Amino acid sequence: MSMKKHNYVATFTNPMLGTKAADPEVHSKFIAQKEREQASEDELSNAERTALELEDRKTGISVFHRNAAGQPIIYNYQVKGAIKALIKAARRNPESKSAKLKNSVGAVNENVFVEPREIVLELPEGAEVERLERPLRAQTMQGERMSLKCSESVPAGTKMRFSVATDIPGFDAILAEIWERTEYFFMGEWRNSGFGTAVVEEVK
Repeated sequence: MSMKKHNYVATFTNPMLGTKAADPEVHSKFIAQKEREQASEDELSNAERTALELEDRKTGISVFHRNAAGQPIIYNYQVKGAIKALIKAARRNPESKSAKLKNSVGAVNENVFVEPREIVLELPEGAEVERLERPLRAQTMQGERMSLKCSESVPAGTKMRFSVATDIPGFDAILAEIWERTEYFFMGEWRNSGFGTAVVEEVK
């Protein structure tokens, strides 16, 4: 069976936050932080703890990937991941089209293809990539800890254009079904809090 391709434009209705860690050493620092949190108060002085908390505020930044021209982009695998998450959510309704797709994760991984590789985020005229800071609370062995999380964001009205190709019979209906959910849940960091919602429309 030949591939069937659909072209789409997604218009974000709420700001979308970046997901790429700006600090290349963020993973190793995360491991080191876990070791520090397991240290007792005697092993870690108050002065050192304060310094480390300030360091966390500087390095905990999520950004967007950029293309060669410096434009913010989303990679195609991120849209593919969003498709899988949307299908998973839709499958909770046994009457949905998505519920009838067997092994949905494997099917999307092997038979659904998103193009182009680099999907440019087209900001509204005059808009720029901004930064959003919000407080995060975490329970540690030393009690509740407050830190700041900072993310790049693109504003509502930002568009991205992509295509989805597949040879899965009936997948057109599944796509139409899941795009209805993107007004409530779609892409980017903090998407469970309403960020990154969008209207996805097919371009004939």
